[in-house]
Amino acid sequence: MSFRGRLTLFFLLIVVMPMIAVAVLVTQVTTQSRNGKADARLAAGLETALSVYRDDAAAARQAANELGRDPALGVALQSGDSAQVAAVARVAARRHRARYLIVRDAEGRRLAAVGGSGAVAPYRLNLRGPSGGLGSLVVSTTTPSEYLAEVRHLTGRDAALVGPAGPISETLALGDATLPATGHSGDIEVAGDTLRAGTTDLPGSGDLRLALFGPTESGGFFSSSPLVAAVLVVFFAVALVFVAMLLRALGGQVAAMLDAARRIGQGDFSHKVPVVGKDEMAGLASEFNKMSDRLSTQMDELRRQQIEIDRSVSRIGEAFASGLDRQALLQVVVETSLGACRAEYGTIVLSREGAEAEAGDFNPGLRDASVAAAERARARNDLVVGRDGDHCALASPLRRLAEPPGNVGVMTVARSGEQFSNAERDVFLYLVGQVSASIENIALHELVSEQAVTDELTGLSNNRRFRELISKETARAHRFGHELSLILLDIDDFKRVNDTHGHLQGDEVLRTIGVVLASESRGVDEPARYGGEEFAVALPETGLGGAVELGERIRARIESEAIPRIDGSGTLKVTASVGAASMPASADSARTLIAAADAALYEAKRCGKNRVSGAPAASAARRS
Repeated sequence: MSFRGRLTLFFLLIVVMPMIAVAVLVTQVTTQSRNGKADARLAAGLETALSVYRDDAAAARQAANELGRDPALGVALQSGDSAQVAAVARVAARRHRARYLIVRDAEGRRLAAVGGSGAVAPYRLNLRGPSGGLGSLVVSTTTPSEYLAEVRHLTGRDAALVGPAGPISETLALGDATLPATGHSGDIEVAGDTLRAGTTDLPGSGDLRLALFGPTESGGFFSSSPLVAAVLVVFFAVALVFVAMLLRALGGQVAAMLDAARRIGQGDFSHKVPVVGKDEMAGLASEFNKMSDRLSTQMDELRRQQIEIDRSVSRIGEAFASGLDRQALLQVVVETSLGACRAEYGTIVLSREGAEAEAGDFNPGLRDASVAAAERARARNDLVVGRDGDHCALASPLRRLAEPPGNVGVMTVARSGEQFSNAERDVFLYLVGQVSASIENIALHELVSEQAVTDELTGLSNNRRFRELISKETARAHRFGHELSLILLDIDDFKRVNDTHGHLQGDEVLRTIGVVLASESRGVDEPARYGGEEFAVALPETGLGGAVELGERIRARIESEAIPRIDGSGTLKVTASVGAASMPASADSARTLIAAADAALYEAKRCGKNRVSGAPAASAARRS
């Protein structure tokens, strides 16, 4: 091979190939960053869509239970007349806002069907009569198109419902686009456009999947930092100039330049090419020396950037200690530990709160190694370096820093192959310490937040918390078409208790009322101290009849309570008046709902106290 050919090959090896590798690396990094951002948005949208699905499933369950209690449907099923069942089913579906309803007899034969062929979040209810099973209902309160419209409204993303045979409903035409597997995301081509798609299974729906679509962000080499691209382009251009000069040079300094080039390839920038004379070869030697200086400067810059990366990791660790979202914090810590320790799998389990985070390769071998190391770390109360076959693991307890001392959980990382180095163990222990401090900060914040919305005397929610809740539940009732009821309760002649027996006795009465309300309320209800001797109970998805029934039960329970006197001289009896109101029957907002319940309470007081009064319907109230 000629000298010119060898010099050209040498240029390709030391300049062009590294430049291509750098360009490929920049392209991969920017593409991964683009996909990560798009996937994070899709994941948030899918979680919102699943929340809507769960709400629709709850609405279907409520509608099915209400339909199951309809006596007309029971009579029709007992008659066995499919025409009568169909007529009753149509009326019941309209009354209970069921968009999809199928009624079957005890042998599974379809007697009636209301609505289209598609259903989202259906609920199946078996019906029983005095003599055994009557049949079953399948109820859905929304259709595929309505569900996708709600998802699109909340997330701003197009979506599609996909069954085993293909799309069932979609907000954009997918054509022959192939969706990614369940739980994964990827790019798809739709009508000539590239979209990012993510999929998830809908719970309890069999083979029904939800796909969510979003735009892709620009990626590749030309979407990277302009400074990086400019430096690479300039460097490449300068290298081309140098090789042209080298190809023209045939002087005796070729050997010296080759020797200097070998030294540079080894990372030694201290030796320079001798510059002799003022001809082209001398200029080439001078430029070669300048290139060496620039490479040295860039190496110094890379070392400086490595120091900055180390400092950034430290700042991230400090940020962990001040975070307030426990679940998000744990997930960030686990994912950070994978990169910092070059691990393949990591997990955090909190023994007290029960929350946990998991990331990486969910290989059974890695999981087994992680679990074994975690158990040994709990037993030893110290860092454990374990190995299980081809897998090695690090585990350490998460220690409580405040008194009393103790452990709140355990953190582990695991990988295949070589054991963790001392430096990786140090980074792991640093992250363990930071997440331990952060968990305590979160617990303290939650305690302070809880105290800020809790009435100290009764342990119930205070007025501030109650007003926040009633506003939220009002908005939810409007959004999903649910009923919302409110009970207001006032202790009869409470001033006489304070005047006769003292305020300490009055406090004991209030505590007793708080216990009664907490024990008589459902888990979804929200009892609160409204102010003074007044109490309130918010009843989501409950009509006026249910509110009056609960109010009567609370009133009777209070009347039966024997409250010990604080002076030990016996017991004290009190009664309460109760007002109940419901929306949309008696009100259309939080303010009017409170006003209607307050008016009903006043009516109970006016009619003799120790009774329950329900608010009239809004139209009836206007006529009166």
